[in-house]
Amino acid sequence: MSGQSSRNASNKQAILHAAVAVLAKNPGVSLSDVAGKCGVGRATLYRHFSSREALIREITFEAIEAIDQITAHIRNQNLSAADALLAFLEAVVPLGDRFHFLVAESSTYTDPDINAAYARQMQELNDFVNVLKQDGVIALDVPNAWVATTIDALIWAAWSAIQSGDIARNDAAKLTYRTLIQGLKH
Repeated sequence: MSGQSSRNASNKQAILHAAVAVLAKNPGVSLSDVAGKCGVGRATLYRHFSSREALIREITFEAIEAIDQITAHIRNQNLSAADALLAFLEAVVPLGDRFHFLVAESSTYTDPDINAAYARQMQELNDFVNVLKQDGVIALDVPNAWVATTIDALIWAAWSAIQSGDIARNDAAKLTYRTLIQGLKH
Protein backbone atom coordinates (compact mmCIF):
# COMPACT_ATOMS: atom_id res chain seq x y z
CA MET A 1 0.00 0.00 0.00
CA SER A 2 1.42 3.40 -0.93
CA GLY A 3 1.95 6.09 1.67
CA GLN A 4 -0.93 8.15 0.28
CA SER A 5 -3.42 5.27 0.26
CA SER A 6 -2.28 4.24 3.74
CA ARG A 7 -2.91 7.79 4.98
CA ASN A 8 -6.32 7.84 3.27
CA ALA A 9 -7.27 4.54 4.91
CA SER A 10 -6.06 5.83 8.26
CA ASN A 11 -8.00 9.10 7.83
CA LYS A 12 -11.10 7.19 6.79
CA GLN A 13 -10.82 4.94 9.86
CA ALA A 14 -10.32 7.94 12.16
CA ILE A 15 -13.39 9.64 10.67
CA LEU A 16 -15.37 6.42 10.99
CA HIS A 17 -14.51 6.01 14.68
CA ALA A 18 -15.23 9.67 15.42
CA ALA A 19 -18.54 9.43 13.54
CA VAL A 20 -19.55 6.40 15.62
CA ALA A 21 -18.96 8.39 18.81
CA VAL A 22 -20.95 11.36 17.46
CA LEU A 23 -23.85 9.23 16.20
CA ALA A 24 -23.95 7.21 19.42
CA LYS A 25 -24.64 10.44 21.31
CA ASN A 26 -27.04 11.91 18.73
CA PRO A 27 -28.28 9.47 16.07
CA GLY A 28 -30.15 12.19 14.17
CA VAL A 29 -27.17 14.50 13.74
CA SER A 30 -26.58 15.82 10.21
CA LEU A 31 -23.53 14.83 8.19
CA SER A 32 -22.35 18.45 8.35
CA ASP A 33 -22.43 18.23 12.14
CA VAL A 34 -20.73 14.83 12.01
CA ALA A 35 -17.93 16.34 9.92
CA GLY A 36 -17.54 19.26 12.32
CA LYS A 37 -17.50 17.06 15.40
CA CYS A 38 -15.00 14.74 13.68
CA GLY A 39 -12.73 17.71 13.05
CA VAL A 40 -12.90 17.48 9.26
CA GLY A 41 -14.61 19.48 6.55
CA ARG A 42 -17.72 18.26 4.77
CA ALA A 43 -15.69 17.71 1.59
CA THR A 44 -13.32 15.39 3.44
CA LEU A 45 -16.19 13.45 4.95
CA TYR A 46 -17.91 13.14 1.57
CA ARG A 47 -14.64 12.04 -0.06
CA HIS A 48 -14.74 8.96 2.17
CA PHE A 49 -18.50 8.53 2.53
CA SER A 50 -20.68 9.71 -0.36
CA SER A 51 -23.85 9.82 1.76
CA ARG A 52 -25.25 9.23 5.22
CA GLU A 53 -26.27 5.75 4.03
CA ALA A 54 -22.68 5.01 2.97
CA LEU A 55 -21.39 6.09 6.38
CA ILE A 56 -24.03 4.04 8.21
CA ARG A 57 -23.24 1.05 5.97
CA GLU A 58 -19.55 1.22 6.95
CA ILE A 59 -20.43 1.56 10.61
CA THR A 60 -22.81 -1.41 10.35
CA PHE A 61 -20.13 -3.58 8.78
CA GLU A 62 -17.71 -2.49 11.49
CA ALA A 63 -20.25 -3.65 14.09
CA ILE A 64 -20.72 -6.96 12.27
CA GLU A 65 -16.96 -7.45 12.09
CA ALA A 66 -16.61 -6.68 15.80
CA ILE A 67 -19.15 -9.40 16.64
CA ASP A 68 -17.44 -11.81 14.25
CA GLN A 69 -14.09 -11.20 15.95
CA ILE A 70 -15.62 -11.73 19.37
CA THR A 71 -17.27 -15.01 18.40
CA ALA A 72 -14.11 -16.26 16.67
CA HIS A 73 -12.04 -15.47 19.75
CA ILE A 74 -14.51 -17.24 22.04
CA ARG A 75 -14.65 -20.31 19.77
CA ASN A 76 -10.87 -20.59 19.99
CA GLN A 77 -10.91 -20.65 23.80
CA ASN A 78 -12.55 -24.08 24.17
CA LEU A 79 -14.94 -22.85 26.88
CA SER A 80 -18.01 -24.59 28.22
CA ALA A 81 -21.25 -23.38 26.67
CA ALA A 82 -22.16 -21.40 29.79
CA ASP A 83 -18.72 -19.78 30.00
CA ALA A 84 -18.80 -19.01 26.27
CA LEU A 85 -22.17 -17.28 26.70
CA LEU A 86 -20.83 -15.17 29.57
CA ALA A 87 -17.66 -14.35 27.61
CA PHE A 88 -19.80 -13.32 24.64
CA LEU A 89 -21.96 -11.04 26.76
CA GLU A 90 -18.92 -9.54 28.50
CA ALA A 91 -17.45 -8.68 25.10
CA VAL A 92 -20.64 -7.53 23.35
CA VAL A 93 -22.40 -5.47 26.00
CA PRO A 94 -19.60 -2.84 26.12
CA LEU A 95 -19.98 -2.32 22.36
CA GLY A 96 -23.53 -1.09 22.84
CA ASP A 97 -22.61 2.51 23.33
CA ARG A 98 -20.84 2.39 19.99
CA PHE A 99 -23.48 0.64 17.93
CA HIS A 100 -26.92 0.80 19.57
CA PHE A 101 -28.02 3.68 17.34
CA LEU A 102 -27.91 1.40 14.27
CA VAL A 103 -31.23 -0.14 15.30
CA ALA A 104 -32.96 3.10 14.33
CA GLU A 105 -31.23 3.37 10.95
CA SER A 106 -33.68 2.09 8.35
CA SER A 107 -30.98 1.85 5.67
CA THR A 108 -29.40 -1.03 7.57
CA TYR A 109 -32.54 -3.12 6.98
CA THR A 110 -32.69 -2.65 3.22
CA ASP A 111 -29.07 -3.40 2.28
CA PRO A 112 -28.78 -6.97 0.93
CA ASP A 113 -25.14 -7.34 2.02
CA ILE A 114 -25.97 -6.28 5.56
CA ASN A 115 -28.99 -8.59 5.58
CA ALA A 116 -26.82 -11.51 4.42
CA ALA A 117 -24.21 -10.85 7.12
CA TYR A 118 -26.91 -10.50 9.74
CA ALA A 119 -28.58 -13.75 8.60
CA ARG A 120 -25.21 -15.51 8.86
CA GLN A 121 -24.73 -14.21 12.38
CA MET A 122 -28.25 -15.26 13.35
CA GLN A 123 -27.56 -18.77 12.03
CA GLU A 124 -24.39 -18.87 14.13
CA LEU A 125 -26.42 -17.76 17.15
CA ASN A 126 -28.99 -20.48 16.41
CA ASP A 127 -26.17 -23.06 16.28
CA PHE A 128 -24.82 -21.74 19.60
CA VAL A 129 -28.29 -21.94 21.15
CA ASN A 130 -28.34 -25.62 20.16
CA VAL A 131 -25.03 -26.09 22.00
CA LEU A 132 -26.42 -24.26 25.03
CA LYS A 133 -29.40 -26.63 24.99
CA GLN A 134 -27.23 -29.73 24.59
CA ASP A 135 -25.16 -28.62 27.60
CA GLY A 136 -28.28 -28.01 29.71
CA VAL A 137 -27.74 -24.25 29.95
CA ILE A 138 -31.04 -23.55 28.17
CA ALA A 139 -34.11 -25.78 28.45
CA LEU A 140 -34.71 -27.98 25.40
CA ASP A 141 -38.37 -26.97 25.09
CA VAL A 142 -37.63 -23.25 24.63
CA PRO A 143 -37.76 -22.35 20.92
CA ASN A 144 -34.41 -21.20 19.52
CA ALA A 145 -36.03 -18.09 18.08
CA TRP A 146 -37.21 -17.13 21.57
CA VAL A 147 -33.73 -17.66 23.02
CA ALA A 148 -32.16 -15.51 20.28
CA THR A 149 -34.77 -12.80 20.74
CA THR A 150 -34.27 -12.86 24.50
CA ILE A 151 -30.48 -12.60 24.18
CA ASP A 152 -30.86 -9.71 21.76
CA ALA A 153 -33.43 -7.96 23.97
CA LEU A 154 -31.31 -8.37 27.10
CA ILE A 155 -28.23 -6.99 25.35
CA TRP A 156 -30.34 -4.04 24.16
CA ALA A 157 -31.66 -3.54 27.70
CA ALA A 158 -28.12 -3.61 29.10
CA TRP A 159 -26.94 -1.04 26.54
CA SER A 160 -29.89 1.22 27.30
CA ALA A 161 -29.46 0.91 31.07
CA ILE A 162 -25.76 1.74 30.78
CA GLN A 163 -26.48 4.75 28.57
CA SER A 164 -29.12 6.08 30.96
CA GLY A 165 -26.83 5.52 33.94
CA ASP A 166 -29.17 3.03 35.59
CA ILE A 167 -26.56 0.26 35.82
CA ALA A 168 -22.78 0.29 35.87
CA ARG A 169 -21.00 -0.79 32.71
CA ASN A 170 -19.04 -3.38 34.73
CA ASP A 171 -22.26 -4.99 36.02
CA ALA A 172 -24.18 -5.12 32.75
CA ALA A 173 -22.86 -8.36 31.22
CA LYS A 174 -23.21 -10.37 34.41
CA LEU A 175 -26.73 -9.03 34.99
CA THR A 176 -27.60 -9.91 31.39
CA TYR A 177 -26.23 -13.43 31.85
CA ARG A 178 -27.95 -13.92 35.19
CA THR A 179 -31.29 -12.73 33.85
CA LEU A 180 -31.01 -14.99 30.82
CA ILE A 181 -30.03 -18.08 32.82
CA GLN A 182 -31.92 -17.57 36.09
CA GLY A 183 -34.54 -14.96 35.41
CA LEU A 184 -34.94 -12.38 38.15
CA LYS A 185 -35.13 -14.78 41.08
CA HIS A 186 -32.54 -15.10 43.87
